Order: sequence, then structure tokens, then C-alpha cells
Amino acid sequence: MALPKFMIADDPVTDPDNEYIFHTEKPRFFAKRVEEDEDVAYIDIVEEIDNVDEYFYAEPEKKQELLDELEEWYYAYMEWLEEEEEEEEDD
Repeated sequence: MALPKFMIADDPVTDPDNEYIFHTEKPRFFAKRVEEDEDVAYIDIVEEIDNVDEYFYAEPEKKQELLDELEEWYYAYMEWLEEEEEEEEDD
């Protein structure tokens, strides 16, 4: 079984306020949604398993493309969660 490209990871016991996105393919890393203030939020890498900058050394624009793809995936996941919650409320 192949792993999905992105997976949600959380630790409700020691870090209940954060939800992480695990990128399972090389370069492997954990990212999360960072909120600077009420209006500014973005997805950023918070822990690397593989050296991300070294991986994209020859093509640094590919790193941003991957982060953009991850962000798009994450917000689609958040929309899916909201729809699931609404469906549960309707039942």
C-alpha cells in the first residue's frame, strides 16, 4: 500500500492546539498552518526529516510549488471537515 502524499498528524496529549501536515514523499517534512495575526496565515515547514533546501537546491521554485500544493490540499481538507460536521449536525 502506497502512502498518500499528504497526511494530517496531531498529538492531542502533548500538543493539542496544533495540527500538522506530513509530506510522506522525499523530501519528507512536517508543516503546519502558522497564524501571524487575525488576517495573516500560511503553511510553513516546521520540522524536516530530509533537508528540503538541499533537495530543491537546483530548482528552488519547486519548493514553493510544493508548499502551494500542500496549502491547497490542506484547505480542501478543512472544507471537507466542515461538510462532514454539517452532515453530522443534520442527522
